[in-house]
Amino acid sequence: MKFGICCGPGSFAPQVEGQTLSALPRLMEVMQAAGADYVEFGVSAVMGSESEFAQLQNALAPLPLKVEAFNSFIPANHRITGPDVHLDEVIAYCRTALTRCKALGGAVVVLGSGGARRVAEGFEREKALGQFVEFGRALGPVAEEIGIDIAIEPLNKNEDNLINTVKHGAQLVDEIGQSRIQLLADLYHMFADGESLYSVTAAGAKLKHTHVADLGRVAPGYASGGEANFQGFFRELKAIGYSERCSFEGSSHDLAAQAKPMLDLLKARWAHS
Repeated sequence: MKFGICCGPGSFAPQVEGQTLSALPRLMEVMQAAGADYVEFGVSAVMGSESEFAQLQNALAPLPLKVEAFNSFIPANHRITGPDVHLDEVIAYCRTALTRCKALGGAVVVLGSGGARRVAEGFEREKALGQFVEFGRALGPVAEEIGIDIAIEPLNKNEDNLINTVKHGAQLVDEIGQSRIQLLADLYHMFADGESLYSVTAAGAKLKHTHVADLGRVAPGYASGGEANFQGFFRELKAIGYSERCSFEGSSHDLAAQAKPMLDLLKARWAHS
């Protein structure tokens, strides 16, 4: 199992918002020293102009730690459900994004993107699900051509009203039927909605990526009361032979100070699960 941290430009993590390109080498150095096997960026990090992307690529190229995962794939203005979907434009955006993610060493891109997929008020949910499947079927060949996996991320009901469980995500993977369109399990979202960890076991080989955070969506080991069920989650992952990646995605008041302790804790829970 590889362990990483969501950080860097375009990341969901609020502690690194507005991070400048000049800060990247130091960030990557800190993450590597902390024991990270990779880092996870937001897709928006690669979506600047061609010259801006070239600068990002040049800044990261000499660094030993790689950006193997990306999240926050589709911005809210590129709708994939609802009355204003322009599928050709969305797929064109995806082609550029995936090509650039792959160029930086990306192996998997997370398809959460609640803002782009959320069912609009008054729109039929079943029709939105059909649109999501259509999008997945159009995206699959692009991902296959580029050579990168897509992991559908179920989000809790406070963040999304379309795909809320790992179980439902697995059903959609089957319905889409594209080898590069697979699934993510996020312990935080599963706990928030009370989903059984056995959904991980049932998903099996469909899982291509995972996210974790401690109670309150903070860095593992820094929750104010108790600890998320990391060992239970990891136990189910081991049961299906999962050996891909696991990223911390959440908030941290001091990422540089908390990175090593949190990674040490996750690795210890994995070893003893």
